[in-house]
Amino acid sequence: MNGWPPATIKAAQDYFNTAKMLLNVVGANDQQTGNIFEYWQNKLTERLKQNLQLINSATRVEHAQIAVGTPTITSTDVEKFSTPGPLLDEVIKCQEEAKKSQIDSRLSIVTECKVTRIWQQENQATALETTRGVVNVGESKVILAMGTIPSTTLVLNSFPQAKNAGKRFTAHFISAIVARIPREDFLEIFDWEESIKDDLREKNLQLAAIYFAGIDQETQGQYHIQLSAISDPDPTNKTHIDTGARNMPDVVATASPKQLETSKDYIVFVCAVLGELFDNPGNGLEKNDLDDPTTNVTLQVLETDKELSLWETMDKATFEVLEQGLSPRGKDRVEYWHGDPDTGQWKCERNKIRVPGLVHEASTMWIGDDQEAVVGLDYRLKGVENVYITGASLWPTGGSWNPTLTMVALAQHLADNLIGSKKSVPI
Repeated sequence: MNGWPPATIKAAQDYFNTAKMLLNVVGANDQQTGNIFEYWQNKLTERLKQNLQLINSATRVEHAQIAVGTPTITSTDVEKFSTPGPLLDEVIKCQEEAKKSQIDSRLSIVTECKVTRIWQQENQATALETTRGVVNVGESKVILAMGTIPSTTLVLNSFPQAKNAGKRFTAHFISAIVARIPREDFLEIFDWEESIKDDLREKNLQLAAIYFAGIDQETQGQYHIQLSAISDPDPTNKTHIDTGARNMPDVVATASPKQLETSKDYIVFVCAVLGELFDNPGNGLEKNDLDDPTTNVTLQVLETDKELSLWETMDKATFEVLEQGLSPRGKDRVEYWHGDPDTGQWKCERNKIRVPGLVHEASTMWIGDDQEAVVGLDYRLKGVENVYITGASLWPTGGSWNPTLTMVALAQHLADNLIGSKKSVPI
């Protein structure tokens, strides 16, 4: 959290536990993740921990953290967290309360509606211009709980006094590496009963999810690998296909049907490798002359030697993880996927795909207590009395970690501040 205000760091730390409770974040080795993570999860993670010193840039490895959505699991599957369910539950509760008290519901959802502009008067938001008409704000507070680029676009179109909005931008760049290692190589070194090994050879679908972090010594840039492992001896089985799709912890790190169908005697490792985009004055978001107010912005991101150095380090580390950290019989037993996910083939030669895109966009309306910051420590957009910001656009700088938990923690802090909770920290 380089460059983050101490008060914001403290708020995130204070609310991490409640954010984890809301999302029900657990390690992939937790019993709540079900039987599908029962075998390979612990063995592969421990093996990588034991071999961590073989990867020069490594800093740590751990069971991936998964938001499984509910503490009550009624099946053997992961019940992954999804926003619509809890949100709709709250709508129903509010409607029932309103009906009993004969008042308007405290919470409403409007669908198929885009906010194109926020009107203001004397630095106070007064109305929302939407594709379904104008909504008066009255005495309400407006909270922009949107993605980084949509919320910044709305601010650029609505509040010219937010002079620095869009003048920073951070994100993650990605490499994608898919490999496989013979299952039998692992069964030879792990001390399971023969009956368990037979099930893993013949019928038992198993997954693993591992988080691996590292740092490029030259630039001090951070990266992490979201490593998903799939062992499926019956990959054309419809039940396996459906179960695997539901339980895969990462939509990015997911093997294709073709990759699995050609690997019934292998463990397939899908690596989503994410590196941090460095703070660069040339990166940013600015308004352009296009007509659509929901998309009339231009994003500029410049690749520098720092990003290239980090990218080389994290790609190298991923190959070392597979060939030295995991493979029991070394690099000659590792094969890599080449070509399109649905039409390619396995080869012994290394292969990596540097994805031409960015994820986890952040920092366009950074929080701070200095004059340059776009948002104050109370999450209020500077220069506007009743507009507040949540999400990764608040990040003063990016980092290696995925942003969701911190986003939820700070949103909870904002909510408590606005309702005057006892948890509220004076700002």
